[in-house]
Amino acid sequence: MEVIVIEKNTFREINKELEELTQQVKSVVDTYSSLCKGEKWLDSQEVCLFLNISKRALHNYKEKGLMPYTYINRKNYYKRSDIENFLINNINQADGLTD
Repeated sequence: MEVIVIEKNTFREINKELEELTQQVKSVVDTYSSLCKGEKWLDSQEVCLFLNISKRALHNYKEKGLMPYTYINRKNYYKRSDIENFLINNINQADGLTD
C-alpha cells in the first residue's frame, strides 16, 4: 500500500475547491433540469426516423442552423419541441411555394 502525505492546509484547500466545484455542478444541473422539465430529448437516430431523413440530411440542417441541438458526451441531442417547430416551419415554407 502506498501512503501519500500532504500538508493540512493543502488538504483543506483541495477540499474547499472540490466543494465549490460540486456546488457549481449542482447549480448547472438544477438550472437545466428546471428548464427542460417534461421536455423529451431525441438522439440523431430517433430524429432521422421521426423525420424520415438520412443522417447526412440531419447534419446539413444542423450545419445551416436550421436544427437546434445540444452536444453532450460526444453525442447530439434534439428537443422534440424544436423538431416539431422545424416541421411546422418547413410545411409553412412548402405551402408558400405552392400558392
